[in-house]
Amino acid sequence: MNDLPSRIDRLEALEALRTLKARYVVLADRCLITPSVDNARALVELFTDDATADYGPFGKFSGKDGLVRAFAEVLPAGSRWAAHYAMTPILSVDGDTAEGTWAFFVHNVPREPKDAAQRTYFGSYEEKYRRVGGVWKIASLVVLFSSP
Repeated sequence: MNDLPSRIDRLEALEALRTLKARYVVLADRCLITPSVDNARALVELFTDDATADYGPFGKFSGKDGLVRAFAEVLPAGSRWAAHYAMTPILSVDGDTAEGTWAFFVHNVPREPKDAAQRTYFGSYEEKYRRVGGVWKIASLVVLFSSP
């Protein structure tokens, strides 16, 4: 791993994983604010075909069909507005697989009641990634909430 091509590949992989997560938070907010199958499909394209996502109390989903349902119907049902922030990544790359941990906070306004106050959730994402056809994708995502 000390030769220059291997080091460059690792650096490019790390940057691709950071970009992947940035796209995830932008598209996740879009799904929560403006739920639609099209928005859900755009988000699901960031995942492998056999991906799993565990959102704790909000449910566990697997495969692209399960994820589309999660992002188009299940998760947006409780949210009127959201803004995600993912930060402080700890990433490791091993060939065409990788793992990552991200801290997050999410500002959210529930759909009900109509005058619901904003909530802020804190926690971490525990993720596994796989390079498919030269593109990094999320293979497994687990959300660990530390509050509320």
